[in-house]
Amino acid sequence: MISMQPGFRFGALGALMLVVAGCTAIPKPVAPPPPQPVAPAPTPAPLPTPTAGWEDRAVNPGAWRYDAGSRTAAFVPTGSANPLLSLTCSGGGIRMTSALAGNVSLRTSAGTDQIRFDNGSANLANRDPRLDRIAFSRGRFALETPGGGAMTLPVQSEIGRVIEDCR
Repeated sequence: MISMQPGFRFGALGALMLVVAGCTAIPKPVAPPPPQPVAPAPTPAPLPTPTAGWEDRAVNPGAWRYDAGSRTAAFVPTGSANPLLSLTCSGGGIRMTSALAGNVSLRTSAGTDQIRFDNGSANLANRDPRLDRIAFSRGRFALETPGGGAMTLPVQSEIGRVIEDCR
């Protein structure tokens, strides 16, 4: 016998394995499930009228929640499923959604500004300085309506996260 015969067998076996490995089935892509319809959130109760200055008021009880999929930060009051205020990155800006209407006073540790809410939402450009004033306010910020209603919310990292996602 020739001494090259074992090498030939391993070479033929290797080639045969490559041919078999190339014959695997290609999986067909699975169609994504249809999107679930989103039910509109019910209108929250009117805001209470504040009795103290915004720096001295207790913050509204609740917590900020961040959803990376929709790039939304929402403040949800304790015991409720509906957000009191949400900030959503949409296109080149932040959409603030709440039960507020008209010219609303934004109070932060940097000062007071106005935000116009139409039909429960306000749109701010992603570089709007009012967003930075909210994110860097010392511990809290407040939104006050002309009719006397107000919300005082804590400043937490979720606010900065949605702002940075939009920039």
